[in-house]
Amino acid sequence: MNCHISKQPLTTRPETTITTIPGDKSLSHRAVILGSLAKGTSSFSGFLTAEDCLNTLKVFNALGIQSEPSGTNLTIHGKGLSGLRAPLNDAILDVGNSGTGIRLITGVLAAQAFDTAITGDASIQKRPMKRIITPLSLMGAQITGQSLAGKTDIYPVLTIKGGQLNATTYTLPVASAQVKSAILLASLFSKDVTTVIEPEATRDHTERMLQGYGADIRREGTAIMCSGRKPLIAPTGRTIQIPADISSAAFFIVLGLITPHAGLHLTHIGINPTRDALLHVLKAMGAKIDIHSIAGEDFEPHATISVYPSEMTNIDLDPAVIPFLIDEIPILAVAAMFAKGTLRVTGAKELRVKESDRIAGIARIAAAVGITIDETEDGFSLTGRPSGASFTLDSHGDHRIAMSGIVLAYAAEMSATVKDCACIQTSFPNFFEILEGLGFLHQLG
Repeated sequence: MNCHISKQPLTTRPETTITTIPGDKSLSHRAVILGSLAKGTSSFSGFLTAEDCLNTLKVFNALGIQSEPSGTNLTIHGKGLSGLRAPLNDAILDVGNSGTGIRLITGVLAAQAFDTAITGDASIQKRPMKRIITPLSLMGAQITGQSLAGKTDIYPVLTIKGGQLNATTYTLPVASAQVKSAILLASLFSKDVTTVIEPEATRDHTERMLQGYGADIRREGTAIMCSGRKPLIAPTGRTIQIPADISSAAFFIVLGLITPHAGLHLTHIGINPTRDALLHVLKAMGAKIDIHSIAGEDFEPHATISVYPSEMTNIDLDPAVIPFLIDEIPILAVAAMFAKGTLRVTGAKELRVKESDRIAGIARIAAAVGITIDETEDGFSLTGRPSGASFTLDSHGDHRIAMSGIVLAYAAEMSATVKDCACIQTSFPNFFEILEGLGFLHQLG
């Protein structure tokens, strides 16, 4: 499915409130996983009903977990740490397009009393897995995978021989919330205390949710310690609210900054301190952003984010901030195309192994609209404003590249064809519906 956009002159739009940004994808994955491993029934609101999270739900259904999805509400009947069962007929588990899903679930499967195999779509089968296999193997896991011509890593399909795991101390070579989370989830089944040492802090959704389920987990400086074999207990008498995903909101935050609006207000957006770096970077560039109506501090904080058209100036992005906005860099690059000066990004090599090579994807976006970009192995330098009457962009099946290209087309008042937009369903099923509500027109097909 392609998205076709005709040139639409921008006019000042009225003040608008968006209440339908979907639930946080990272939290929705973890809700399914921890709700399944806990004793008792967990209730969630704001669950992301997009393909990635629904595939994680299907995986745990195949492992014997009963769940009751109803719109964005989700009830999971957990069976405890020892309650999972082998998939019927030795079926291969399928995470679809979710890198988070396959890496976190592998940490759980490594400790089971049965063997499994797990894979995903063509994109997932090119995602490197040695980064989780190495630390899990130190814990005693037995995981094998596939090789790719000219590559030295290990790739799905992963075959996992379940068994008893041991505690370990592991220093992450690269800051990664996915790797950290895979180890912490595996540690729930191990003897003694497992320690994960981060080179720099990363998203802490797993730690927060584990604490909410009663896990013996704590942080001391850069080290996170988790004791194994302590039962997880589902919170009783409450529904856990999953805030709206700031990574999804980012597309409309940037759209509000670079198009004429009296004000664009996005409600219930997650502002976890390990996820809100995009807001600080945009403010440093001169963006007019107001954060208010803050709530939910006891679990995952959320707020209303208001944005207004802004004159921005590009900056040199501090490499230390990269882990906190890695998913938002494509749309940040679009914001940079409407700002003065040069945006310089370094220390972002992780972008090379996302759903697609996102550094190459950003370079394709820039080239399509006549913007100068110098691509490096771990980042890029970008200068200039979009020019031309139209462009065509191949998303390579990457939802964030596709949505970034669409936002760019509207803001630059250019006709565009963005190829392979069906991938947007993996994270943001109502993306086009919100655009239409703001008066932006397109055709799909």
